[in-house]
Amino acid sequence: MIKYAIAHRGASDYAPENTLRAFRKASELGANMWELDVHLTKDGACAVCHDHLVDRMTNGSGAISDMTLEAVQAFQIRGGERIPAFTEVVQLAQELSAGLYVEIKGDGAGQRAVRDMEAMGFEHAIVGSFRADWIKALHDDGCRFALSVLVPKGADPFEAARKSSAQIIHLCWEGASDRPQDLVTPELIKQARDKGLDIVLWHEERPDVLADILKLPVLGICSNRPEMLVGAISRS
Repeated sequence: MIKYAIAHRGASDYAPENTLRAFRKASELGANMWELDVHLTKDGACAVCHDHLVDRMTNGSGAISDMTLEAVQAFQIRGGERIPAFTEVVQLAQELSAGLYVEIKGDGAGQRAVRDMEAMGFEHAIVGSFRADWIKALHDDGCRFALSVLVPKGADPFEAARKSSAQIIHLCWEGASDRPQDLVTPELIKQARDKGLDIVLWHEERPDVLADILKLPVLGICSNRPEMLVGAISRS
């Protein structure tokens, strides 16, 4: 049974990604966890945005790390949204009983996000990154949240887990082929189980691929359309 239906950047097929509206919509559609991205601002706060620049998502320009949180939030996203502070997302998750899958996108953002969640009494989170060294640093600091290492196409997930000391391998293999599910072999699943590792899978919206990966013994699957996960999981 898959435990987590993870809304990728919120319900990002229905609302601007990584916005409070996208996260609220994700819960309406039945997701029990929201994936989000965090960068550290110039004044040491966490802003929730995928890119290190605000240019793609807002009417502004520049790097989040060069701005204060107030400056970042002054820009508008389409539909009147703005880039949320991480603490705003944590508060909404508490209100809606959602878990958070926090992807670290900036140096130092993981430590700050962990401190924010601890200060707010938030318990239900996974913290992950493509950067094994950032995850290892959190592990060595005694992070009490589950840690995940994101694994790009062609990389060895078990080497990434070794380097990061993560408990979860997150396979980002959606673009590997038309049938990425074939890469999640019985041998890979057994090796993960033998090493005590959980598996999270990429964001998926293709019904034929989703039908196959929903049968796999993985911890969670991401999607821009989380209702596709919820319905299938309820039938499994």
